[in-house]
Amino acid sequence: MAQSYEVYILNRPVIFNTNAPPEVDGLVLNEPSEAVLKSLPGLLRQRSDIPAIWLVAEDVEALWIRFCMGYHEVLAAGCIVENEHGEMLWMKRNGRWDLPKGKVEQRERIEDAALREVTEETGISDLVLQEPLGQTYHTYEMHGNVELKTTFWFRALHTGGRTAGTPQQEEGISAIEWIPQPIPEEILGSTFASLRRLIGSRD
Repeated sequence: MAQSYEVYILNRPVIFNTNAPPEVDGLVLNEPSEAVLKSLPGLLRQRSDIPAIWLVAEDVEALWIRFCMGYHEVLAAGCIVENEHGEMLWMKRNGRWDLPKGKVEQRERIEDAALREVTEETGISDLVLQEPLGQTYHTYEMHGNVELKTTFWFRALHTGGRTAGTPQQEEGISAIEWIPQPIPEEILGSTFASLRRLIGSRD
């Protein structure tokens, strides 16, 4: 099967694939040029009516590499943390529900970074790392630079029950909560589209 990629720009998906569904809900761009790739953030900013963009190319891998070359790439890691009661760890960051994640430090293993970020951002330890859940991609602007963040996700088990967390306030985190599953729509509706997709793609 040909490789496919999905990156979130302004919280909307941009899908790289060899074809688009027959009745696609969004804009389809065939064999996009360098100029079109660079214009994507501006296009989505101007067109709030576009729910998604499909970038169709015969060589998807080459198109993805061309897209990535336009950004400064940032490597991050995070976890979907569950406790022994089947609840999932969520935190409120800058007014929006989020999952613990952060940048991988130099010479740090991705797995170690994922566990470190959970503990730093939420105060939750006693974690057992489990299987990888894949990657998410999203872009953002930082100090005038456009960045592409690749986040590697893992499932983790917290063995300490309903341990109360400690929000890392300097990171804009104001609340830590264990949420029963399935996750309520009020939480999912206030998080990022990439995280909704990540949670929905689990086995």
